[in-house]
Amino acid sequence: MYRRVFRGIIDQGQTAAFLAAMREASQHQLDRGIRARTTIWGAMTGQTNGALIASDFNTLEELEKFTEMASMDARFAGMRRAVRSLTVFDSAHVAIQRLGYHSEGLISSEDATRPRRYMRTLEGGVRPGHHRDFVMSVSQALEYQKARGIDATTSVWTSVTGATNGISLVAEFDTLAELEHFDEMAQNDAEFARLRRASRESMVFPTSQVQLMRNLL
Repeated sequence: MYRRVFRGIIDQGQTAAFLAAMREASQHQLDRGIRARTTIWGAMTGQTNGALIASDFNTLEELEKFTEMASMDARFAGMRRAVRSLTVFDSAHVAIQRLGYHSEGLISSEDATRPRRYMRTLEGGVRPGHHRDFVMSVSQALEYQKARGIDATTSVWTSVTGATNGISLVAEFDTLAELEHFDEMAQNDAEFARLRRASRESMVFPTSQVQLMRNLL
C-alpha cells in the first residue's frame, strides 16, 4: 500500500474553499476509476493552519495512474491548481510513502486506512540496519498499550522519496480523551516508557518530531 502525502499551509480564511476544492478533485478522480482513500488533516500543534492531505492507494499502479491523470487531464489539473492556489505556495511539499506495518494487518486501503478523528505522528529517520528492530519495538509497545485499554490505529510508513531511511509513525484516536490517556501513560508508566524508548533508540533522534492533527475531511 502506498501513501501520497501533500503538506502545506492554508491561506488565512480559505479553509472552507480549500475543502470544497478537494471534494471536487477527489470526486473527479473517483469518477475516472482511480481508487484512493483521501483524508485531510488540520494541524493542532505548530503552524495551526497547516494541512496534510493523505491519499492511500492499494498498488503502485494506482498511484501511477493518478500521476498520469494529473499531467494529462486538463480539468483535473485545473482542480489541483485550485487546491494549491488556496495554500501558501512555498509551504507545499509532496512525499510518497509505503506501508511497512499496520496494527490491523496489511489489508486494503479502504479498510486499513479508515481515518479516525485525531492523529499523532512521529516522523524521523531510522538508523541504518535498525529498521527491523524499530518495527518490532513498535509492535511490542502497541500490544502493551492495547492491553491497557488504549484504542488506537497505528501504522508505520517508510519513505519512497527523499531520505529513504525516513519513517512516519502514525497513531489515530477517536477522542481527545484517548489521546490524553496515551500521553499520561507515556509519562507515568515506566514499562511503557521503556518500550517507547526502545523505538526511539532505533531512530536518528535529531530528526524526530511529533505533531497532533484533527480530521477535517
